[in-house]
Amino acid sequence: MKRNPKITVAVPAKNEEENIAACLKAVFAQTLKPYEVIVVNSKSTDRTEEIARTFPVKIAYDNYGSIGNARQAALEAAKGEYIAYTDADCMPEKNWLKNLSKELRKGVAGVGGGTRNIGEGIWPESIALALDSFLGSANSVQDRVFADRRVVKSLSGCNCMYRTADLKKIGGFDTTISLNEDTKISQKMTEQGKLVYVPDAIVLHNQNLTLGSFIKRMYRFGYGRAKNRMWDLQCVPPVAALLLLLSLIITPYILYTLALYAIVLIAFNLKIFLKAGKLIYLISVPAVYIMQHTSYTLGFWKGLVSFGGK
Repeated sequence: MKRNPKITVAVPAKNEEENIAACLKAVFAQTLKPYEVIVVNSKSTDRTEEIARTFPVKIAYDNYGSIGNARQAALEAAKGEYIAYTDADCMPEKNWLKNLSKELRKGVAGVGGGTRNIGEGIWPESIALALDSFLGSANSVQDRVFADRRVVKSLSGCNCMYRTADLKKIGGFDTTISLNEDTKISQKMTEQGKLVYVPDAIVLHNQNLTLGSFIKRMYRFGYGRAKNRMWDLQCVPPVAALLLLLSLIITPYILYTLALYAIVLIAFNLKIFLKAGKLIYLISVPAVYIMQHTSYTLGFWKGLVSFGGK
């Protein structure tokens, strides 16, 4: 990348009046200053746009209210040679742009970093701990922080950077889908080159999830992955779950499998407990895992058998 790259930072926002100011403060505090910052107002009904306008940003609009359309609206409005995406409930660390840009070299189509979930309370903390593990993410970089640089198959939509021209060359984001648009664009971009995970390009994600909203989110993720036919490692658990249930008709071995699942939960949970040190996590984190896996599986099969719609 050039010495003084022109980077557009795109921030989709829908009803984010509580978060948008902290996000934009972090964006404008970057050690590598953005060329422009575009906030895409996705049919907000609160003060999101009013607060955003207190910063030197460009406002774009997404009249459909979906994240894929918002990212595409930012791409169409972008004047920078490169475009970096984050979300309104994220706060990029100060070297985020600097560390991403230095890895966007020849042969690399896109770069992205880790997402560290933050939020106070036992359930936001437990959800963050569960997601930042193989059992909670199937080794996806979504909601995780890895220590090493690596080539990956997908980048997080709230922490990524591409060449603007490359995104436009492949037609940009698929606006016909309302879920998993970041996975879809990653799949298309691998045709242009490698996707690289940059360990020191971190964003803090203040999702502040309740247990109920987390369950709904996992259901929607499972639904979207199946509906959009995104076949990868994250499709294995729901398929395996169905096979195990069917096997109950002809064999009792599912009981052994459930016992193995329980052992795996305990092993992962002990690792988390030794790291985090709160006794309550011995109960809360397994509960998160079980509800996550159940809701994701139900959403996956609903998406697989559904017809029509987005």
